[in-house]
Amino acid sequence: MDITARNSAMIVAGAIIVSVVTQIAYLTIKGPVVTAPMIWGTEAVVFLAIGLFALVPALRGGPHAPGWAGLALFGVFNLVQAGMGLTMFGPLGEAGDALAPAMEAILAGAFFFFFTGKAAMGVAGLVFGLALLGKPGAVLKTVGALAALAGLAALLMNLAAMILGRDLAMLAGGAGTAAAAFVAAALLILPQAGTATHR
Repeated sequence: MDITARNSAMIVAGAIIVSVVTQIAYLTIKGPVVTAPMIWGTEAVVFLAIGLFALVPALRGGPHAPGWAGLALFGVFNLVQAGMGLTMFGPLGEAGDALAPAMEAILAGAFFFFFTGKAAMGVAGLVFGLALLGKPGAVLKTVGALAALAGLAALLMNLAAMILGRDLAMLAGGAGTAAAAFVAAALLILPQAGTATHR
């Protein structure tokens, strides 16, 4: 199959939408212990798909390559973060106070990858949002403006969180999730807007 940026846009947009849903679910369900591993496992698959399919147009270049690179990094960093949650949180949490410092270090590392991924999503929001702002039509410009603004907010908030730590987790995570939603919308619109794909 010839994977064009058009194909990638559809696949990555769908995967991002799933990631937004799982983020919201994780924050709202707070159910049985099994809930988090199920969500993280789903997210790991989704992040792998985002990383792989965003990498193709990123490597092919073109005016949107920085946006695709941001999405590829978003997928990779979040895949690492989800993997840490799946494989490390449980054993370290069950180990008790003796390994509490190790648990804290792993948790801090996972959040750092989380913030880094969201910052990369912010870059994607800026790139794809600005691309739509340059197109005619109120709908395209509105989605573009929202994606660019959300992307800028996500980039700045998550860069700050990378430096200042988990105190900014809710704000940085919320900004990143909003940017992801608007990036998904932008990716669904871009091929139809004539910002053609780069083979």
